[in-house]
Amino acid sequence: MAHNDAAERFLGSAGWAGTARSLEVRPEPAEIVPDREVPGLPAVHLERERLLDQLDAAVQQPVTLVCAPTGWGKTVLAASWIRAGRPPGRTAYVRFEPNCGAAAWRQLTSALNAAGIALDPATYAWNNGRLPERPVVVLDDLHNVTNRTVLRRVERLMTRLGERIGFLLLARSEPPLSLYRWRVRGQLTELRADHLAFAQTEVTGLAQRLGVRLAQHFRHTLWHVTEGWPAAVAVALSAMVGRHEPERVVTDLLVGEAGLNEQVGLTEYVQREILAHLDPDVYEVMLRTSIVETVCPGLVEALSGSRNGARQLAQASRANALATFYGGSHSWYRYRRLLRSVLRAEVRTVLAAEEGALHRAAAGWYAANGLPGDAVVHAVFGADWVSAERLFLQYWPELCGSGPRAMAPRTGPQPPRDIAERPMLAFALAVCCRDTGDTAGMSAFIRLGERALGEAPTPLDAEILAAMRLAEAITAEDPGRSADAAARLLQRTDEAAGKHLYADAADGARAAAHLTIAGSSIADGAIEDADAALERGAALARKSGFNLLIVQANRQQALVHLHRGRLSAAVACARRVLDGSRDAGIAESRNISYARLVLAAVCRLRGQLDEARYHLDESITAEMPPDPHGWLSGILSLALLQFDCGDLAGAAEVLEPLLGGRIGALPPTAEIAARVLQADLYLAEGQPDKALAVLEELDRHVPGSPAVALARARTALARDRPETAARELEELLAAPSPALTVAVVAGVLLAQALHRLGDAAGAAEQMELALRVAAPEGIRAPFLGQSAWIAGLLKGPAETGRDEEPEPEPAEDVFDVAAEHMTDPLTERETLVLQYLRSMLSIAEIATVLSVSANTVKTHVRHVYRKLGVSRRRDAVRRGRELSLI
Repeated sequence: MAHNDAAERFLGSAGWAGTARSLEVRPEPAEIVPDREVPGLPAVHLERERLLDQLDAAVQQPVTLVCAPTGWGKTVLAASWIRAGRPPGRTAYVRFEPNCGAAAWRQLTSALNAAGIALDPATYAWNNGRLPERPVVVLDDLHNVTNRTVLRRVERLMTRLGERIGFLLLARSEPPLSLYRWRVRGQLTELRADHLAFAQTEVTGLAQRLGVRLAQHFRHTLWHVTEGWPAAVAVALSAMVGRHEPERVVTDLLVGEAGLNEQVGLTEYVQREILAHLDPDVYEVMLRTSIVETVCPGLVEALSGSRNGARQLAQASRANALATFYGGSHSWYRYRRLLRSVLRAEVRTVLAAEEGALHRAAAGWYAANGLPGDAVVHAVFGADWVSAERLFLQYWPELCGSGPRAMAPRTGPQPPRDIAERPMLAFALAVCCRDTGDTAGMSAFIRLGERALGEAPTPLDAEILAAMRLAEAITAEDPGRSADAAARLLQRTDEAAGKHLYADAADGARAAAHLTIAGSSIADGAIEDADAALERGAALARKSGFNLLIVQANRQQALVHLHRGRLSAAVACARRVLDGSRDAGIAESRNISYARLVLAAVCRLRGQLDEARYHLDESITAEMPPDPHGWLSGILSLALLQFDCGDLAGAAEVLEPLLGGRIGALPPTAEIAARVLQADLYLAEGQPDKALAVLEELDRHVPGSPAVALARARTALARDRPETAARELEELLAAPSPALTVAVVAGVLLAQALHRLGDAAGAAEQMELALRVAAPEGIRAPFLGQSAWIAGLLKGPAETGRDEEPEPEPAEDVFDVAAEHMTDPLTERETLVLQYLRSMLSIAEIATVLSVSANTVKTHVRHVYRKLGVSRRRDAVRRGRELSLI
């Protein structure tokens, strides 16, 4: 087939006898291809400049470890780096074969001699060590070296010559060397699976190389479902070559279609290259626990009987990155999506007779630990209808009001024959359908439950039915319908007062209703109307004790704080959403997506575009539709981020699906954001008249929007009408309690307008006010790229001249002006670390972003504390703000 030919072009010659091929190009056996020869590159090869740059910097350290499972492109990366001539000196390359034993040392010394690196075999001295360049020794497939004598010699060689020779180690698992010695000294650079994973731009680049045309949403979905695994991305894209509907491959991968995995070779690849090499006990545990979305030591014991779950999960995480640590109160782990899909297919064949019992055991563990959402789903898939009914009756306010999950779709058992007479079971099945993405099934079971209740249901049954209608409206993301359903639920809850089976049910139902009303108001842009409902709903959620309703309340509060420019409060609420979801073992849900979008928006406003991109990527979930409607959608966030990064073409491409219909087709807030960005794109292209036309039409449909007023002011400035802009902005700032972000942007624009009108004193006053307003929340985006003329403006007209127009300048940071206040100024690297200290990242996460070790970051942090005269992170951030360093 065509896709197999394309896969061979990209992946190179086969390293195993199957239909899929590894991304790592493996040469013929060592007897045919000498060790000194570097492997060739695939015919279809994607240059990964960001990784090549990281290798350039890494080999200046004594040791660099590239550690990832098979198919993550370790060999291809090293080969492309060497063949591009980027090593700083001569290079010795050796690839170790399985069971190489003591011959591995002879391979290494032969490769060193062939590269002109002469070593004394007794003392490991470098005999011709006066060479001016820094040689590099590449040890590929080092995991195949198991001979302890050889490993000791390799470690002694690295210790003796690491300061003069760079050692690049490639392995599927961390080799049994004393790498901690280099790690604690900050002399070890590590590139692992997360670094080697394809970025979304690289998925796009590979698709273009293979001639596959995919819409942006499907490229993002492919990146999401493969988690950037290069081999999986390559195999999936090669399967699309020659197909008329390549999107179907992505859709089938998304739902875990086993037939597609077999067809394109992913199943065989995973089985032969990954699962076949696992420890039998670890494989058994992974197989049995693959039925759940996230796994923890307690679930390992419940499903496999093993009491070594913590060790086995940590082993799977460290050895091959098959599981990633997720955290939370239960120490959750998450298997990679495609691996979990293959394991679930294995369960249906290898453990078919036990699958139902596994689901029932999982349901029991979840119920015992107060996690009703997962408990109901697994009770249904285990055909434990009595437990499903009981759990629904106990937790229905939380199940109905918390919004949909993003669990992998799967086929469950047939409902019992008496389902038409068991309304609570029908509702439990509806919740299960919702959480696995089957919205049609959800509606069908709700109607079935409604018929089972009859024409005159009891007040409690009528309340539960109203809650299910509310859950249906929330799932459909219809604000008007949700508000109506919430009002009905409040009425039914009052009618059922005193009849609830559980004391917390009434508070939970009212919390769900008030939070939904608040969410509908936020979606319509009526933030003031949302306040009372949100305050009431959050208080009731805390009183009821339902964790997922508390998460829902934090999500709504994060959105409100963001709208008002209270960035720190928005971050705190979004973090509580993530923490609450993590404690419940929920890795993907709509609440998590919105929390990530809030964090992305905050980072964008603070000028932290790389962090914004990280949160935006993390917001992508399997359940998000290609054209989401809501207050803050992923598609708008991505378009805004690309616009801020200067990628106008990318922003226009992302925005295009939202602009196809007439104005008014989207929810008001989404409509305003999309059309204002469209106008800004026109301004960036030098077409202010088109921008003005868009804004005028938008203002007729959605009058009174501050975002539209700001866009009109930008347009007036672009049309050289500063007096019009100044009038617009003064009216906006005179409005009662404008949002902080609106006030900052309006202040900067008004300063520009006054400067053009010749009022330098007024412009300086407005700019100083904008800076003061922006400082507490760290709002930086409106000032980026304008530092030179702002600094000139604040110096006064005597120095700059009254009629001088601002000139274009590079995107510098306007706040980097106070280094002279420090006796020992921060270095560039220390300043960068200080900027990350004010973010939400941990030391380990900062190290990952900067591609250095955690110890290196800790060293920079100590230097920052010493130079700033502080001892805590919070104080360092405060002092940095006082000195305008951040």
